[in-house]
Amino acid sequence: MSVKSCGDCSLCCKLLGIAEIDKPAGKWCPNFKRGSGCGVYHQRPAACASFECLWLDSEKLDDRWRPDRAHFVMYTEQDGRRLNVVVDAATPDAWRREPYYSRLKAMSARAHDGHELLISIGDRRIVVFPDQEADLGLVNPEHKILSGYADKDGERVAFAMVLSDLEAAPETAA
Repeated sequence: MSVKSCGDCSLCCKLLGIAEIDKPAGKWCPNFKRGSGCGVYHQRPAACASFECLWLDSEKLDDRWRPDRAHFVMYTEQDGRRLNVVVDAATPDAWRREPYYSRLKAMSARAHDGHELLISIGDRRIVVFPDQEADLGLVNPEHKILSGYADKDGERVAFAMVLSDLEAAPETAA
């Protein structure tokens, strides 16, 4: 069994937003130095130190899935219930190429069990289901996305929606 390492891949340094240092998603980190990696590696932000790239962690993903080759970074959140695929906007359809697309569609089958597969291309969000995709368009990164299946007229129907922070309704006296 071989142990994977980032090597010269640093796509997470471009694609992910890091609030601790006001680094926006999709822009190279100011601490990134081409050819030598993170310039503040030993003092890097906690979000960077704790980040777990799925390619590094999964024995099931071969070198074709390395982020700098696939042109996207994958990671889980919500206790593993959401798989995020953050695609480099320079190659927005990279996730639709093979071998990625069919494997991502297969991974999306877990949506039947309450899991989510979310594609992010800049601020565009696409929820992937086994038999369809829900393109939510441009979404404020601060807003939450909810997806899954609901029963409608005796049938299980896929849904995806953006939840914005709505103003709380004023309390009424009883």
